[in-house]
Amino acid sequence: MMFLSVLLITITTLDQFQCIRLIDDIDNEVSGDPTVNIAYNSWLKITQAPSHVVTKKVGAHLELHCEAMGSPPPTIEWYKRNRKITENESFEPYTVPPGTAIATVQSRLVINHLLPRHQDVYRCVAQGGARVATAASKVVVANKEGREMNLTQLLTAKILGAHHLPRVTLWASTYLDVIGNDVLLPCKFVGNPKPYVIWSDPNGTVIENDERYSISQEGELRIRSIAWSDHGPYTCSLENSVGVDSVETFLYPMEKPSK
Repeated sequence: MMFLSVLLITITTLDQFQCIRLIDDIDNEVSGDPTVNIAYNSWLKITQAPSHVVTKKVGAHLELHCEAMGSPPPTIEWYKRNRKITENESFEPYTVPPGTAIATVQSRLVINHLLPRHQDVYRCVAQGGARVATAASKVVVANKEGREMNLTQLLTAKILGAHHLPRVTLWASTYLDVIGNDVLLPCKFVGNPKPYVIWSDPNGTVIENDERYSISQEGELRIRSIAWSDHGPYTCSLENSVGVDSVETFLYPMEKPSK
């Protein structure tokens, strides 16, 4: 049996109150009848903001986490004040027709060795279609006085270029789209050495590139013309010489909404 968590999203717009029921309090069994309907209205919401203030010492490992949900599926970028420090592509070119897909997207900003220069305000910026949502986090570096390092010092201390654990930095924990559409499931990552990326299907079978599946150099899995039989959790796994990481995306194919 497979179970899907509760998804009940309420969105307030300037002129109307919309309640979009994705799946009805689903601690119910997922059956073979994909009759969940979705609306074509564009919407976006940050559902989990990064911590408002984070305090860490010089040399610490830092991760900021942000979650957004919307239709079309949002992407998440990180900014240090007003300077973008990540490059994550939009889902939209892979959503056919536009407006039918809904996704919950997660993102991590990873700093492996905190330095005084990292003290600042960081912004999680989610964008889906023309809609944008933002949440901020202030990073405070404790005991930072006199601890800044120049390039030579970073190289001498083997901080720059150091090997570190692979981490998934952008993925969709839930992805809903209409049967027959192509979907793109992201799995952006960091890690040194560059990690291997392996996708597994809901049966635990490793996915290879073929006429239906393709995995990009950046880690995204593309599935062409999804069917109800494709539903379930897909696992993106990373591995390098330092360690491993993995995330899951639950794919839920749906019937096209009646007009």
